[in-house]
Amino acid sequence: VWSFLEDPGSVVCGRSTMNAISAMIIVSAIIPVVQTMDPPPLQQSEVTMLEVVFDLIFALEVVVRFLTCPNRMAFCLDGCNFVDIAAGVLVLGLRSFSASNFAQADSKSGSVLLSLMCAVPVLRLLKLLRRFDDFHLILKAFRLASEALPVLLFILAVIVLVFASLIYVLEPRSNIESLPKALWMTVVTVGTVGYGDVVPESPWGSLVTVAMIVVSALYMAIPVGIVGKAFSDVWDDRSQLNMIHRARRRFLERGYKAQDIPAMFCTFDHDLDGELDLSEFMAMMHKMQVALGTERLTELFLSFDSDGSGGIDDAEFVRILFPSAYAQMYGIKSGTGGPLRSHRDGRRRSSTRSSGRPSRNRPNTTRRWPIGR
Repeated sequence: VWSFLEDPGSVVCGRSTMNAISAMIIVSAIIPVVQTMDPPPLQQSEVTMLEVVFDLIFALEVVVRFLTCPNRMAFCLDGCNFVDIAAGVLVLGLRSFSASNFAQADSKSGSVLLSLMCAVPVLRLLKLLRRFDDFHLILKAFRLASEALPVLLFILAVIVLVFASLIYVLEPRSNIESLPKALWMTVVTVGTVGYGDVVPESPWGSLVTVAMIVVSALYMAIPVGIVGKAFSDVWDDRSQLNMIHRARRRFLERGYKAQDIPAMFCTFDHDLDGELDLSEFMAMMHKMQVALGTERLTELFLSFDSDGSGGIDDAEFVRILFPSAYAQMYGIKSGTGGPLRSHRDGRRRSSTRSSGRPSRNRPNTTRRWPIGR
């Protein structure tokens, strides 16, 4: 059941069922919007029945996910599950305690009911977020671009304040009576919106506005280029990043942590050479029920084996899959995350078959890992 909900593509009829549920989510988000029209297109009794059915289905989905998930802690920390709870269980509970119907809410019905009516389509539409595996790529691109954000905001603030001051000084008080109004005009112009509610009247004010338009057009190209370059770099590696993201999620959903990986490698390193080859790696992933498919697992193994040695060690695995825990476990700088190069410090593992473990700088563990926790 959990595989059907989390990876419908690996289950028979799973993808078609998820497509039907996605269509249901879209319909459930549209109905509260169109019902605010005057007159509403649907009868009130029909809308009430449909919304209750949708709420019950969404609430049931959350309950089934919680009961079948292999790791309850990971379930509670997943943001998508918070959205599902709010869109299903919370809305159903509030609807059952509300005497009036959401579709009849207006400004006279109370701000709480009106806010809830407006939030329902947003929450329901956010349920589709888990269907888009590439969403984390956008977040990663923005995280990379955000490194330049402070200096860009500082320069933008300087530009806005300089031109707002010039306009305030040059324009008559009958047109620009305060500096905040000049700031409003400057922000709207720099943002290339141009409402037209405030315009310069004096020749010098118009000349400054022309200069501001040229400067803002040149400046706004800088952050757009930075974000576009970051997204392009991430998108070029989307296949590898998606596989790593799925593998990381599967590990966390099964209750495994980065600290468990060295013991796992000890368990599945059958030839005792200190590394896992492709067959050992696939055996480990299948035993832990990390369902990614044979082709995806092969591509994931090759992404870890960046030096083409035919084997990966636990340090390489942790560095790519859990970069934030790499430095803590191995005492080596982890870098920035993502698909990184494997760790090779010149001291390749000198496997000792007598002891069965390599002499690598790794967490000291020789215990066998109990699979199927």
